[in-house]
Amino acid sequence: MTKLKSQLSGYQVRLERVDSHDLEQLRTWRNDPAVAQFMLTQDSISKQQQQAWFQKIQRDPSQQHFVIWYKNEAIGAANIKAYYQGETLDAARAIEPGLYIADPRYRGNVLAFAPTLLLNDYCFDVLATQSLVAVVKASNQAALNYNFKLGYRIEKQAELVEIRLNAADYQQHTAALKALLNRPVRHNEK
Repeated sequence: MTKLKSQLSGYQVRLERVDSHDLEQLRTWRNDPAVAQFMLTQDSISKQQQQAWFQKIQRDPSQQHFVIWYKNEAIGAANIKAYYQGETLDAARAIEPGLYIADPRYRGNVLAFAPTLLLNDYCFDVLATQSLVAVVKASNQAALNYNFKLGYRIEKQAELVEIRLNAADYQQHTAALKALLNRPVRHNEK
């Protein structure tokens, strides 16, 4: 029985599994220079490439892709994939998460942590992975600092930096952040 879920919600955001109607929005976001500059590959994605990617992920048990929603508005994308080749996501020892906030109103503020916390909770609590692994460009200091706040530690450092997070470090580093994002939203807050 699979543990994979098609929708996650918490920390004021919702993650919904990517569907065919999301493809053009995702492609537009991914081709935006403000988003693409931090990707490992920065090539512009064509409609055909996007469709081929979608067909591939539909039948690949090693990965899952989501659209990030905040206040009923799509604001970005998130994904997880088994880090070790040959493992399925629901049995992976290590999972590589990824995300970007496409809406500039929500980049660089505390809300940007919400989908990450939701995804990390899912990986550790539901999928029961041992660790999360991220690969970040060494030049992307903002992403590295973001991940260090979550408890990641450097594993390998070169042009690409490999960082790893275990459940204990994650819980220790994120308790205050989770409390902040779980607080009730007042009607006068935006």
